Amino acid sequence: MKQNKFFLAIAALALILAPVACKKKASGADASVAGAESSAQVQDLPAPDVYVLGTKGDGQGRELPTLWKNGVEQSLGLGADASVNSIFVSGNDVYMAGNVRVPGPENDGAGKLLLTLWKNGVAQHYGNGGSGSNANSVFVSGKDVYVAGHESNAKGNKLATLWKNGAAQRLSNESNDAAAFSVFVEGSDVYVAGGETELTEFGNLAAKLWKNGVAKPYSDGSHNVWARSVFVSGANVYVAGYEAVNVDGEMGIAATLWVNGKAKRLGLGNGISNAEAHYVFVAGNDVYVAGCEDNPQGNSMAILWKNSAAQSLNNGGGKAEANSVFVYGGDVYVAGYESNAQGNKMATLWKNNTPQRLSDGKTNTAAYYVFVADTTK
Repeated sequence: MKQNKFFLAIAALALILAPVACKKKASGADASVAGAESSAQVQDLPAPDVYVLGTKGDGQGRELPTLWKNGVEQSLGLGADASVNSIFVSGNDVYMAGNVRVPGPENDGAGKLLLTLWKNGVAQHYGNGGSGSNANSVFVSGKDVYVAGHESNAKGNKLATLWKNGAAQRLSNESNDAAAFSVFVEGSDVYVAGGETELTEFGNLAAKLWKNGVAKPYSDGSHNVWARSVFVSGANVYVAGYEAVNVDGEMGIAATLWVNGKAKRLGLGNGISNAEAHYVFVAGNDVYVAGCEDNPQGNSMAILWKNSAAQSLNNGGGKAEANSVFVYGGDVYVAGYESNAQGNKMATLWKNNTPQRLSDGKTNTAAYYVFVADTTK
């Protein structure tokens, strides 16, 4: 997470719409997801199923979508032409969202990029197959399945889009580039976090929260701001992300948590030490944010903020990131990775700050998403 990564992000619009490099939840009726567990519930909960989604190198420079269930790697049957970004478990059904590239003459020979929802391994394709298509987040509420992402229009602009049971709802302006990164459903309200480039002098990315399709800006477009994750608990709406900052002429990135639209810095970017917030989860009165922050040696540290207090999950000897957090039965699960002495990423699941290695470190492997499922439902 260095300065050059930040400036490349500004220069290339693709980063606005791609998965995080420093490196999503059930309706309020599902207490295990919404974070409304009582102390009695915590004591009586059985052992859950823990799903971790990530990527694994094949030794030939390609990264393959990978799923671990209770620490055991599962066969997805997907190759390097697929990307899986989010997972949600509802009852006996496992939903995953991402995309699949289909070879063909489209998009100047690159083929079609199909937004894809997998239900128990069976693929359903959404969208028009444009070059900029991607499904970033999936959420299930009752019988309804919501997918947030983006796809390209005829002009090549990327459009933030929400699909409900396969029907698309445009969230952004057809003339701007935009993306939807996270979706959360609370009762009859649907919240989507993302961003849209503003038609200003600099064309910066403005963070936005859409509630039932109506946009609320979280920044004014004067600088780049990323809204990556949304979680709703009671009357409070939490959004995690990060923003560009200028400190004494040095550009950096600051981890930020918005509560009902009010921003609070979690990590201060100072041009040398940058920080990013990737995911937010609320359990009871506690607010957890997974992300990363540079240490004085310039290594990215995996960080978990609990009620704004930072906890380092690794020792800082190599690059590490925390990408997702989930709380169940009083236990805190964090998905991410640490680098070994050879510089390879090792997919890691931290449970209450204790790491569990999901890979052997021979190839680059990373964990980006964790979902903990109640086995009684």
